[in-house]
Amino acid sequence: MRKWISCGTIIFHLALGVAGCALDAEEDTLGESAVPFGPDGSSPVNEVRALAGGTGVPSVWGPADKSFLGTSTTAASRVYFTGYRGIVSEVFYPVLDTVNTVDLQFMVGDTAKTFVDEEKSQSYTVTQPDKRSMRWQATTTNSGHNWRITKTIFTDPARNTLIQRVQFDALGGKNVTQFNLYLLHNPAMDNSGAGDTSKTVTVTGTVTRTMLVASENSRASALAISRPWKTLTTGGPPMVSSGFVGETDGWTDLLGGTSDKTMSWRNDLAGGGNVAQMGWVDLGTSAVTSLSFDVVLGFGATETEATTTTNATLNDPAGLSSLRNTYDSGWNSYTSTLNSQGGTADDQYYLAAMALKSVEDKSNGAMIAGMGTPWGETSGDSNNGGYHLVWPRDLFKFANALVTAGDTSTPPRVVNYLFNTLQQTSDCGAGEYNAPGCPQGYSRVGRFPQNAWVSGWQYWQGTQMDEQAMPIILAWRLGPAVYNPLWPKIKKTADYIVNVGPWTQQERWEENSGYSPSTIAAEIAGLVCAATIARANGDTTSAARYLAAADYWQQSIDRWTFTTTGFHGDGRYYIRINPSLRGNSGAGPQVYNPVAGPDAAINITHGNGGGTHDQRYIIDGGFLELVRMGVKRANDPSIVDTIEEYDATLRQTITGKGQAWFRYNYDGYGERNDGANYDGLNGRGRLWPIFTAERGMFEIAALGTGTAGSPFLTAVKAFSTPQGFIPEQVWNNTATITGWQVTKPASATAGTPTRSMSPLNWAMGEYISLLASIRAGKIVDIPSVVCGRYNTCVVPPASNEAVVSVNVTATTVVGQQVYVTGNTAALGNWNTDLGIPVDPATYPVWKNRVNLPASSALQYKYYRKNADGSVTWENRPGGGNRSLSTPAAGATLTLNDTVTW
Repeated sequence: MRKWISCGTIIFHLALGVAGCALDAEEDTLGESAVPFGPDGSSPVNEVRALAGGTGVPSVWGPADKSFLGTSTTAASRVYFTGYRGIVSEVFYPVLDTVNTVDLQFMVGDTAKTFVDEEKSQSYTVTQPDKRSMRWQATTTNSGHNWRITKTIFTDPARNTLIQRVQFDALGGKNVTQFNLYLLHNPAMDNSGAGDTSKTVTVTGTVTRTMLVASENSRASALAISRPWKTLTTGGPPMVSSGFVGETDGWTDLLGGTSDKTMSWRNDLAGGGNVAQMGWVDLGTSAVTSLSFDVVLGFGATETEATTTTNATLNDPAGLSSLRNTYDSGWNSYTSTLNSQGGTADDQYYLAAMALKSVEDKSNGAMIAGMGTPWGETSGDSNNGGYHLVWPRDLFKFANALVTAGDTSTPPRVVNYLFNTLQQTSDCGAGEYNAPGCPQGYSRVGRFPQNAWVSGWQYWQGTQMDEQAMPIILAWRLGPAVYNPLWPKIKKTADYIVNVGPWTQQERWEENSGYSPSTIAAEIAGLVCAATIARANGDTTSAARYLAAADYWQQSIDRWTFTTTGFHGDGRYYIRINPSLRGNSGAGPQVYNPVAGPDAAINITHGNGGGTHDQRYIIDGGFLELVRMGVKRANDPSIVDTIEEYDATLRQTITGKGQAWFRYNYDGYGERNDGANYDGLNGRGRLWPIFTAERGMFEIAALGTGTAGSPFLTAVKAFSTPQGFIPEQVWNNTATITGWQVTKPASATAGTPTRSMSPLNWAMGEYISLLASIRAGKIVDIPSVVCGRYNTCVVPPASNEAVVSVNVTATTVVGQQVYVTGNTAALGNWNTDLGIPVDPATYPVWKNRVNLPASSALQYKYYRKNADGSVTWENRPGGGNRSLSTPAAGATLTLNDTVTW
């Protein structure tokens, strides 16, 4: 066992002017027999045994526009990888919120020392050799310098290692002996680029290997290759080195201002900074044109565990080809269980499902929004969450898509994660970001945080009321086996919604408080689903409370968020958000009303430098969620009125690709007009493909045919990367949107991904949902209990039910709503909060459909709810009830009634 010798003299690195000193009697105990340096202890002139006095330039994350990602389907492997421009970028371990690698790439030079090429800067292609596996093949080429690197990338299904099977080809009549090949790794251990330690470790055993080991806290990595590292002399130490980024690292060695384009530094230890590792691959002496080898990056809780794991993969008795086959087999098995949507599912559909499955954390079922950090190349440790966090809204969107895709195991785990891990269980703090002494910040019983780490620990403290409702909707969709055991926890969230909503502290764009159409749509749907679950568990009191609130909100949303005095078009449209507070006045449902309505001249300041504007000036597409959630019909006059202003203000048609929409006018979340990355102040939001998918599903609902969605699916595909990943944003054509200049930089191509995030998992989920909706001819994930209640869809009867079509003529005044109830559970059993609302779309004839027990004699009666919540029964001779006899199962009975009050 070798020990560091206490430093009696200072070693000075001539090339860098950096002083180094060996550590004082620090014993390295890694591996079976590990030493921190070469076996002969030799020390070339250009070598520092340990670096001191540096930390490296400030660390940044990798670019967010990924060209590949994946993990094994097995629980044993907790390594999740991404790639950018054909090289490995962020690698996550042991959970999906913890980055440990920023990038891993090759540097290629020639032995004549005339060039060094950085792999990520070359032309590249990335493909899936097997379209039903998340194994990737990346090829980078510099034909001018006569080389090509082909890598097959996957993880060891049984171990915490990332594998790259590499083929290096010499082109143009060259052979491999004419090249120098280096492997450059930038660790970011334990989700931090700073504070890492990197060292050289030689592990002896069946095969002696020199590894580059990085560590911080309880995270360690070990990088090794199947070939030897280069030595400069026979029996000399391997040319591997650890250094501080931008100061003493391998990139600076090869491409720094005074570099001779070859590796000259060999530093054995760099501790406490932003470190990078480099090794010189020995290509041998044979004049061959092609050479293959393996690169393995292993992880562990300790350096010993990391090196042992890396060695185990390289020494696997069945070989790495067998590991690749096992990896493929796992994904092949997963995709074989998915719904092919009647044979219409394409490769991008399966890629979307696999990409979503890849972001399910194997420790507890959490799923993150994206495997990276938006504009990561200009974002550092201060933004350690990025998009690799859990947002309940995003989680709902893509878990819901996996339900549609036929994945029967992942969504139930998601729901259990939401209610058993993420849901808060105590009250602490006075308000969001006003919670001194609260370990996780603001909390309330039943509340879901704005976002969180995989463990459930709150990240930001905002409250978004759609994120409270969506877990309930997902639980409902999965059925009684999932939601009944969770009912006590579902009740806590539903109670929270009623107590706080419909007002939200933040809407879905996480910037403003007030009354938001998209948020209220989710809240209404969540409460209707919660009422269904409550009744299934015998709690009709809670069910009645939830439905009373949901109905009032559904009947009031236009009064709260639809302006008739707007600045655009004919002035009639849903605004993005009414910033008023909840009035909390009165004893009835009036407590839910805002202090001011949508026609008030109220200014609101938008985030990301969007400025201050009258609430009526800002439009977004959130109103389409009213249709998606079953709260409004696609042909509702308010929806139809808003479409015109929405399209005129926010839609662009990208030549050769299709239609896309901005989030809202004066959106500042995107690259600057000069093309520089988003800086929080001067950005411009670009086009979002998810709105193309949302619009496609709206068109299906509006026209009643699946083909109405096909052009939008084609557009989403066109906005995708060559690999099939759907980005958060794509570049727009230069435009002025209600005075807001949004310029496309000259270097950008309209309709191609920006640098924000790709793939956005929400967008990948929407591809699945849109494709399935096209095939079904309807929105496949609309909650039937919601659209059935509000007469916005047709819910087929169960095998023992008949359809009763209700048509009742009744006169009312504004603020009154007609209902029907009766002596069966489907009609509310005479409970006026459980009765069925009838739709005034054809006033004075009110309509709805209800599925009732077949072949049954039933009683029923109409009533109205008044603006103050009081109930007025219809005026029947003698006060008696009405009666009906339902037909046989599947048949329809039509009622044509008239009531007086």
